[in-house]
Amino acid sequence: MKTVLIFSALVIITQARITPSTFLGRIVNGEDVQSGEIPYQVSLQTMYNFHFCGGSVLTKNYVITAAHCVVDITFNEMKIIAGSTNLYHPKSTHAVEKIIVHENYTESDSWINDIALIKVESEFSISSILNYVSLPLSHEKIPAGSIAIVSGWGRLWGDSGGPLTVDGKLVGLVSWGVECGSTKYPTVYTRVSEYLDWIHANVV
Repeated sequence: MKTVLIFSALVIITQARITPSTFLGRIVNGEDVQSGEIPYQVSLQTMYNFHFCGGSVLTKNYVITAAHCVVDITFNEMKIIAGSTNLYHPKSTHAVEKIIVHENYTESDSWINDIALIKVESEFSISSILNYVSLPLSHEKIPAGSIAIVSGWGRLWGDSGGPLTVDGKLVGLVSWGVECGSTKYPTVYTRVSEYLDWIHANVV
């Protein structure tokens, strides 16, 4: 699914001491997409085909996602599904070689440095339904009122780690929210432009 949002602020809460006991990232009032419309979207799954988070294809063998999605799972307990809109019919399945969680991420302050990389064993084959997501410029700011797209398969959970894009560039990773679908509270995203040095240092 995807939904189009009016983007007001990428990171709304930075210092507030709110502990997200449950990470919520549901897409509300979304719409189905056509195959290849969001070619970088991936599903993070257990080996038992359980979808637990989203992510984005970054390079031929790396996926970017949220740290809280993968901090409690080992590389051999998960797989990546790419190039698919219907998870019942996966197009491209990839075993995981390693997981890289930001070194300053902690579960006690889990809204800070909520970013991770996943290296897959077999390279992604670029096609009309599978492609890389573009990164923003360093410290790039997104103007209020910009149109943003967030995508995934979540239902109350499951969209965490997924992409928030503006003009095709990955500006945010779904991090957490207080209440699913509520207009009272913001959904919080990791600002990708603040982590470009870390990304480039670890994608090898």
